[in-house]
Amino acid sequence: MQSETDIQLTIAARSASEVPVILLVEDEDDVREITAQVLASGGYRVLQAAGPAEALHLAAEHPGPIDLLLTDVVMPERNGVELAEQVRRLRPRLIAIFMSGYAQTEVFRKGSARSAMHIQKPFTVRSLLARIAQALEASRALEVSGQNASSAAACAAQASSRAPARQGPVVPGAD
Repeated sequence: MQSETDIQLTIAARSASEVPVILLVEDEDDVREITAQVLASGGYRVLQAAGPAEALHLAAEHPGPIDLLLTDVVMPERNGVELAEQVRRLRPRLIAIFMSGYAQTEVFRKGSARSAMHIQKPFTVRSLLARIAQALEASRALEVSGQNASSAAACAAQASSRAPARQGPVVPGAD
């Protein structure tokens, strides 16, 4: 896991054109707003969607790249796993991280591939930023080798399984 200092150095080294874009999908307004603030303070550009329909619209209409989908699992219209599958039809290289207050096994029961990345709610600022950095790093490494987003998620998920327990402020979440 990257240290807080490593994360800050990585953020500071990016040029404006290299700022990763994250599509954040969360139906709970407060959780979405706090998470978006955390991501923005971490140096990411955030596209916010209150649900799957809005997320699909943003994925289709956003003129530039979208580097990562950070989505809640349980939402009224459809679950995050189904949303990720639909967004990947528009943007095949997109990597996804699923957020949930439920156990990780529930994410997999909902149809997610074993390669999916997951972050348990509530999560800390540090654990969220570290998970995002791991996913993006794995995605970049595999893009160079020509592999897909699922492979990147699998690589990052393996790395995150060795991560230490939560530390720092908590971002609330309720499913």
